[in-house]
Amino acid sequence: MKVKELSGSRLSTRSLIRGTLFIAIGTFFLTIIALWLFDLKARDIRNSDRESASHIMADGIAIAIKDDVITRNFAQLESRVRQAISDPQIRSIMVTDSDGVVLSEMQRNPRTGEINPTYSYKKITMPSVDDSITSNNLATTRWLELKAGVPIGRLKLEIESILIDNKLNDLRSDVIITLLSAYFILLVSIGLVLKRTYSLIGIEEALIEGKSEALEEIAFHDHLTGLPNRLLLLDRIDQAIAYSNRSGKNFVVCFMDLDGFKSINDHYGHDVGDIVLKEVAIRLKDSVRASDTIARIGGDEFVFLLIDGVEEDGFEIVLDRVNKNINQPIGLQSGKNVQVGLSIGITTYPIDQSSPEDLLKHADKAMYLAKKSKVEKYVIYTP
Repeated sequence: MKVKELSGSRLSTRSLIRGTLFIAIGTFFLTIIALWLFDLKARDIRNSDRESASHIMADGIAIAIKDDVITRNFAQLESRVRQAISDPQIRSIMVTDSDGVVLSEMQRNPRTGEINPTYSYKKITMPSVDDSITSNNLATTRWLELKAGVPIGRLKLEIESILIDNKLNDLRSDVIITLLSAYFILLVSIGLVLKRTYSLIGIEEALIEGKSEALEEIAFHDHLTGLPNRLLLLDRIDQAIAYSNRSGKNFVVCFMDLDGFKSINDHYGHDVGDIVLKEVAIRLKDSVRASDTIARIGGDEFVFLLIDGVEEDGFEIVLDRVNKNINQPIGLQSGKNVQVGLSIGITTYPIDQSSPEDLLKHADKAMYLAKKSKVEKYVIYTP
């Protein structure tokens, strides 16, 4: 009986050892499969992350550079492209015209991080589709057609997810070391790895949201003064038209040009000119209400959009305050003072029932009449 029990005990122990060995081998292969699936998932995450980022970034950059491509403002185009590529996730940016001639191209050196522009203005073969994305294990490339009613060019954006790639590689190394130490600890570590991976995705999504806000700032605000630019101004005029049609209230578009700015710019240089423009922007913002909009649409041209309290020429109070503030001398670091004035053209909706673009044009025409007269502070456009 004891022999049978001992024999049975040996058989049971051998079976246990054999079963444990099979479990260990099975756990090993399951872990290898889990690591392989993890690598595939990480690759999908990287590609999905880069493709999502490429959509947001390319659309934002396209909005920012569209006007520069149309007007062939190469200096401004290069400045915007350089500002966009300062994001460490972007590897290269190329902008072409509709014929495939490169208008601007910048690449980041992968070792030094230095940004290198290319000035060859070569002609390249354009992709056959308007919008395409290709990804590999290292980078994602997006081609986007630039349109302004008609095609005006192409944007090529190449990005790489440096942060999440490095983190995922570190995590994979930790998992392999844990596997060699103990299979049980490895299984626990896989759960921790997945948790940390999702945490990294959350961090990357937060970074993408921050980049989207930065690109929106570039697309809709003037880079020098921080004021809304022409695109954002037109959108707000469109909203003001809808509000006026509902409420029956007037609103006023005031187009302003600085008198004497050109002589300051020519005499003291562009740096002093920029200082003057920034100071003018500050004074203009201090002169209007929170409900009003002030925008810089280029050079020394500014636009007011006055929404409330403009019935029966109530806007004159605002314009008097603006003129008083702008006419004050502007002190320079050299100790000298400079002074500028304003020529203002005005159009009122719904007396002038025009589109946002035409409202700006009409106010611009009135401004030129005010500048010609050299007597009137402002001229009101008459349809």
